[in-house]
Amino acid sequence: MCGCAAALVLRPNRIGVLIVTAAVEFAYLLQGMPETANHLLFECLVCITWLLTYGVSAVTSRRRGATWWQIWRGELNAPHPLGVSLPPLKVALLLLYWLSVLHKLNYDFLDPEVSCASYMYRRVSEVLPLPRAVWAEYLSIWGTLLAEAAVPALLLYRRTWRLGLVAALLFHLLLGFDPTPGIYSFTGLLYALFILLLPDEFVATAGQELRALRARMGDRVLLYLRLAGLLLWGTILVNTALRGDRWSFGVGFPIFVIWALLVGAAYLVTLVRTPALGPAPSPSSRRRTPVWLWGLPCLVVLNGFNPYLGLRTQLSFSMFSNLRTEGGRSNHLFMPRLATLAPYQDDLVEVLDADNEAVLELKKQELLLPYFEFRQVVAEFMDVHITYRHHGEVRRFDCVDGNCNDPELATKYPRALRAFFYFRPVDKGPKMHCRH
Repeated sequence: MCGCAAALVLRPNRIGVLIVTAAVEFAYLLQGMPETANHLLFECLVCITWLLTYGVSAVTSRRRGATWWQIWRGELNAPHPLGVSLPPLKVALLLLYWLSVLHKLNYDFLDPEVSCASYMYRRVSEVLPLPRAVWAEYLSIWGTLLAEAAVPALLLYRRTWRLGLVAALLFHLLLGFDPTPGIYSFTGLLYALFILLLPDEFVATAGQELRALRARMGDRVLLYLRLAGLLLWGTILVNTALRGDRWSFGVGFPIFVIWALLVGAAYLVTLVRTPALGPAPSPSSRRRTPVWLWGLPCLVVLNGFNPYLGLRTQLSFSMFSNLRTEGGRSNHLFMPRLATLAPYQDDLVEVLDADNEAVLELKKQELLLPYFEFRQVVAEFMDVHITYRHHGEVRRFDCVDGNCNDPELATKYPRALRAFFYFRPVDKGPKMHCRH
């Protein structure tokens, strides 16, 4: 991935390099399922959309007489082959934002004692000079809901897109200072995707500014800057890899800060230099999007509604939302369980005792775990003794050198099934505490 990223920086106009990068990223994310992040699942959907779009475009160009080399280098004197995917990608990104807001509209997210917003605010305030008070935590809760709901709308509206861009850059940069794994990665992804929601005039101005900068600096200076950047990158990696504090999470965090500040500055400079927008282009002037590409936003919606359909609760874009729909209980303000397409959410297990620290942690934190997830966890161990309650009955699971008294519990689910179903633990008490 680092090699692909470097190649894209050096040759941003090579469509083939972009497609190879998307293929590598898709394969990497797919093999890691389901233990991945919500935003990486969205990134996976973006990659497969680009791969399919490019494949259809390449076959069409080949039938029209283009050579594979011309297709690889993008030398076809035709519109960008991925251009038709922009409208579905834009809608999918908006849905990602608004589904996240929907999941957060629950009683526990609004409670500063357990809310993920107040929890993350406290962690960020340990690093940045932010006020530490209950009112600030309430402000973080309602500010998060307002920002995630309003920022996409501000970016879309031609009179407010400038305000929306500034708000989006600042909000997600602050979130990136939370040491929770994956948060700054999420900010990085959104910084890259904001361009989908910005007007064409902004994109054109950015291209002009980059070409002018290159002409002023010259190729030799740019080469020196690349070498200096590689040296700085390597130094940061070596230094942070040897540290044991939160910043070693760090191997990538200092790089993220530098990168985010540079990209944010580029966004803001371009924003200032973008002229006033003219009339919005008519829909008839845009390229027609194939119907099948609208499957992307449909997949995003289906995935986001998983908790309300009795399906998986992880990777449903409900990250850090305090949402609970398991065990016949829901903490949502108004969204009911629409269906129970699978029994997994309501089949909960309580650990009573165990000789394995990872499993015993469920008892210490007073957590319940869906049986599907419990079986997947327990099957990892060859030697373990667990006492648990399931369906109101106290049971004991003993496994010594792989010989277990419950063969079903000792057997992992098929890889394909495991990749789709993934569940978070549930608090035994009345409140749903913050977790991914």
